[in-house]
Amino acid sequence: FVGLQGSGKTTTCAKYAHYYKKKGWRVAMVCADTFRAGAFDQLKQKLPELEYLSTEAILRLIRDHRLEGVEEFKKEGIEIIIVDTSGRHKQESELFDEMKQVEKAVSPNEIIFVMDSSIGQQCYDQADAFRKAVNVGSVIITKLDGHAKGGGALSAVAATKSPIIFFGDGEHF
Repeated sequence: FVGLQGSGKTTTCAKYAHYYKKKGWRVAMVCADTFRAGAFDQLKQKLPELEYLSTEAILRLIRDHRLEGVEEFKKEGIEIIIVDTSGRHKQESELFDEMKQVEKAVSPNEIIFVMDSSIGQQCYDQADAFRKAVNVGSVIITKLDGHAKGGGALSAVAATKSPIIFFGDGEHF
């Protein structure tokens, strides 16, 4: 998962994990947000069943060994491994470099761009910057429960050449 700071990536990762777990998939999460101290704790709050899932080895959150965590989960036969990356902005070249390094190390099947529905006209430029940096495969629009109408969604689709697969409406998916 990639996107801007504050776009709702961490919450969306938790929703995505919960959605697929309910469908019977073995899901794991890797918290690779190395810049925001509260990211790991936020995932715990968003997933109240975390302790249960951890004891069952279905869902794990790993803060510091993000790439090793992915390999560990692959060995365990986890079917869906979600990597929650640090939020970034198109002008932060060092964060974009880190995002490229994570893509290279993990070789994901899909990169999901998470977009806040309220960013409006900035959406195209931001989405285009992410697409140029990594191989975005789909888009999730967040925060549609507010005043935003999601006009930037079409811009995100045009810029990334990727479909919208989910949208976030409050705490629901």
